[in-house]
Amino acid sequence: MTWSSYNPIKQMPAHYAGKVSDTDVIIPTTDPVAWCQFFEYRHIYNKMFICASQELTHGPVGTHPTEYPVCVKPIINLLGGSVQSQVCHNLEQYQKITNPSLFWSPYHMGEHYSFDFIMARGRVVDCFIFRGEKLQHGAFDYWELVTEMDTPDDVYRHAHNWLETHLDKYTGCVNVETIGNYIIEAQLRMGDIDRLGDPTLLQAIHDLYASGQWDWQPDEHFPDEFYLAALFAQPNTTFSFNPNLIGKICEDLIYYQIDDPNQYHTNPSHGNRVAIFCDDSWEKVTRARNLVVALLKPDIDGRYVDCLRDYEELRL
Repeated sequence: MTWSSYNPIKQMPAHYAGKVSDTDVIIPTTDPVAWCQFFEYRHIYNKMFICASQELTHGPVGTHPTEYPVCVKPIINLLGGSVQSQVCHNLEQYQKITNPSLFWSPYHMGEHYSFDFIMARGRVVDCFIFRGEKLQHGAFDYWELVTEMDTPDDVYRHAHNWLETHLDKYTGCVNVETIGNYIIEAQLRMGDIDRLGDPTLLQAIHDLYASGQWDWQPDEHFPDEFYLAALFAQPNTTFSFNPNLIGKICEDLIYYQIDDPNQYHTNPSHGNRVAIFCDDSWEKVTRARNLVVALLKPDIDGRYVDCLRDYEELRL
């Protein structure tokens, strides 16, 4: 399979089927595949390495933080979803953690960005940027597509230069997340750019992995705005819904996904992601999300939805 192990062509056939190649090369779309394929670059998955490369204080569980609050999370997490990630505000909270696969680092404040960098032979040749609106730790309200001009230059340059230093011969997509002025994690795959539904972009990514060349330019169809809105709910809850009705509600969106709890199981401890809604219209995204909230049974706890931007209570 070319797109391994998540295939955007099968996930979004209306946009990609018959328009994007699915042969000739392996393109990692999940971290376990990328870890195995790019052996010489897998060190960027080690979050302690990321901290050390930025001269940030950190240490494995068992060592003592120098100040609080700290973020505690896996040293390496190939599953995503902020699994086992938590914030400790004091020594008493920290001493309750005994998992030796975790480490601590400073709890960063500030804007959260996700950079989808395109690299060719160790040089950054393009970049797509999403700004995240956070909820609780590890969860978010939505991501919005922004331009480099909308992004603090020092944050962009730091991520750009860090990649060219530590992936000096790499060719492919790499996703980097930052909070404030610091990189918090990196993955040897694309982040959310496949959700844009642009077949010329996805074909260019295929060609990059096949030939090492990047010559994509946006056309008049490439969106100036794009939103990926999430829906989180209380954990350990199975929700029922009418898939045909939800399909009708979301049919005008570029993409939507109702998460299968049997497959999508990597979540922060305080909530589970239920769905995502993607479109270049904020009004369409929020309308769909509000309607889906109203349809799910049992009801989603109000603390997960009342805080959402433009949330409207439609439940009886």
